[in-house]
Amino acid sequence: MTAPSGIRRLLPPSRHERAYALITAVDSLGTGSFLTASVVLFVRLVGVTPTQVGTGLAVGGVVSLFARVPLGRLSDRFGHRRSLIAVHLIRGLVFPLYLVIHGFLAFVLLSVFVLVVDGWESPVRKVVLYAFAPVTDRVRIAAYNRSVYNLAFAAGSLLAACALATGDSRIGLYLVVAGNAASFLLAAGFAARLPAELVLPAPPGDAGGSAGGREFAAVGLLLGTLFLCTSMLTIGIPLLVLRHFAGRPWLIGLALAVNTAVAVALQVPLARGCEDLAGATRSAVRAGLLLAGGCLLCCVTGLLGGSVLVLLAAVIVLSLGELTGSAAVWGLGLFLRRHDVTAHNQSLWSMYNSLPQLLGPFVVAWSLHTLADYGWLAMAAVVLLAAFALRPIALAAGGRLDEPAAAPA
Repeated sequence: MTAPSGIRRLLPPSRHERAYALITAVDSLGTGSFLTASVVLFVRLVGVTPTQVGTGLAVGGVVSLFARVPLGRLSDRFGHRRSLIAVHLIRGLVFPLYLVIHGFLAFVLLSVFVLVVDGWESPVRKVVLYAFAPVTDRVRIAAYNRSVYNLAFAAGSLLAACALATGDSRIGLYLVVAGNAASFLLAAGFAARLPAELVLPAPPGDAGGSAGGREFAAVGLLLGTLFLCTSMLTIGIPLLVLRHFAGRPWLIGLALAVNTAVAVALQVPLARGCEDLAGATRSAVRAGLLLAGGCLLCCVTGLLGGSVLVLLAAVIVLSLGELTGSAAVWGLGLFLRRHDVTAHNQSLWSMYNSLPQLLGPFVVAWSLHTLADYGWLAMAAVVLLAAFALRPIALAAGGRLDEPAAAPA
């Protein structure tokens, strides 16, 4: 029996793309369930305080960030498909240890290890994904898989909520951890069925292949600054609700649901036009404008004393800015190093994007605490400045990329 034509249109055209989308769905289903229940797990079973949870995860995040580049180099030598299989196997075997450890030191050590492996997976996954497609299709495929990830993540969160709603939350936590470990092992099995040799298609023509290291770093750091939007949505919007919508904390959940729905529905359409360096640069500028507009709406929400319609409009605009910025990250990360799509370069790009995001929670919380509703205007200025500053750097790098490569002696 064949799938209905409407469903077939939602599936990727290539068999390899469909296989990879399945890996993404299985992986994110388990991840969504685990992250939803993780704080409850850490406090109730591991025996750490909420402050210790934040400390352990922060330490793990920093170590993971700087471990990505050497692990990327290792993957380029070891093989990308084999690295992807190894990552999923390690995660599947290690995650159940959360059920047997106890105390802060054990929690920090295990969390650092898990986060380092998670950081290793991201750039390897991108290289394997890009190996299935010509240059002009890579951003589209990345956008499609992000939509799959968001949808499966939401489903995993719902499953975790159901597990925690059981009479014995301890049993629910065991089920969540077991399900997450099983999802990683299943993803490893699917990854093992990918082609043994993954060859990245060469871009057409004989154009020069890479932006300079400083340009690559500058654009990556400026794009990472745009992703203050992540903390705006996860920290700023809840603070706004608690300040101006007393008695209606359910609006936080509604805002998250709206953000997820927008991401699933519009990630692929908003990635169109990023198939070259100029288009990705325009997308970055649009992201800055959208994020600034969302910040302005958040400020207006507070000054008006709490309008639900304006709040939801702000969430939608911030979500559009986040999705447009994601497309810019994929496009610029590819086309600034278009002859050298390796796990090493993807790790560098990921590190540059992530460094400013480490400060995101502090910047958002400090701005709103110090400047109240006007803190949104300060954040709008920051993202606008970052978007317009990266444009000349990226275009200058693009001018050099278009120069013909020197003929070999």
